[in-house]
Amino acid sequence: MKFLENLTRKPNTFQRTIGLTLQQFDLLAEQLVPHWKKTEEQRKFLHPRKRAIGAGHPYKFQSLRDKLLIVLFYYKTYATQEIMGVILGIHQANISRLLQKMLPLIEETADPELVTYLERVKKEYAAAEKISNFAQFFEQYPHLREAATDATEQQCFRSKDYEKQKIHYSGKKSKHTLKTQISVASTGRILDVSETYPGSVHDKTIIDQEETVKKFPKKSCQRFDSGYQGIKQKNPDHYIVLPTKKQRGQELSKLAKEHNRVNSKRRVVAEHVFSRLKKFRICGNLYRGCLESYNQIFRSIAAILNFKLINPSIIM
Repeated sequence: MKFLENLTRKPNTFQRTIGLTLQQFDLLAEQLVPHWKKTEEQRKFLHPRKRAIGAGHPYKFQSLRDKLLIVLFYYKTYATQEIMGVILGIHQANISRLLQKMLPLIEETADPELVTYLERVKKEYAAAEKISNFAQFFEQYPHLREAATDATEQQCFRSKDYEKQKIHYSGKKSKHTLKTQISVASTGRILDVSETYPGSVHDKTIIDQEETVKKFPKKSCQRFDSGYQGIKQKNPDHYIVLPTKKQRGQELSKLAKEHNRVNSKRRVVAEHVFSRLKKFRICGNLYRGCLESYNQIFRSIAAILNFKLINPSIIM
């Protein structure tokens, strides 16, 4: 396909259109191969077959590299599937099937530790805690020294069902939204992604249900904004930093203002990650897809950002 060939010939255009450099894309495509083969084998032998494997109309895009390119192009631009079909010369239904097949594989390939990283590290922390060897622990896991947690909202369609649209209405945004919480290390690595909640759910409710604070080692510095009041009392054994709120009719002291300034400066890393996430327009524009698929898509984009961070030597 001429469109795909032209993209790969222009590295700068490729990066702006796909979200990865050409070198990063090639590495991701290479790592995707075993995951794709395993999934396809499971799919082909899932049910008794009436036709031999390989029968039927062949894929127009046989190369897995082309398939990945189409999916990332969709995530980055969030063009409609009909427009994608016109550009690529295939039917919209083929685009839809390809996206469904690739959906669970992006996260698994780009950052397989996104789900398990904190759980695995806490086991290492338990061993370090027994001998109070925290310096060595944080030297081995610098991402756990400090983390910022925050939630973001993305607009979705208003449901025709009254009860469903009611819980998705966000008073803060005055729109129907989906809310997802992330925890980000000071290095920029995304350490945790929550489930997705309706827009009416408060940030504090999400962190309580997810038990995010307890996922981190006790000595890790966790920074939050003023919407998370009360989590210090619920987690007294964890290192938590919250901004100082001004009392009604009173002014904050210079020390409190400086504390808030420093906390905001350290916590802004989460806002920077949200900005990078939303450059993939599927996480920034009005979400048009199935609500049940949204969280996996969000996690896939988070995994791609971690993949870019983990592979800095090939960033142009």
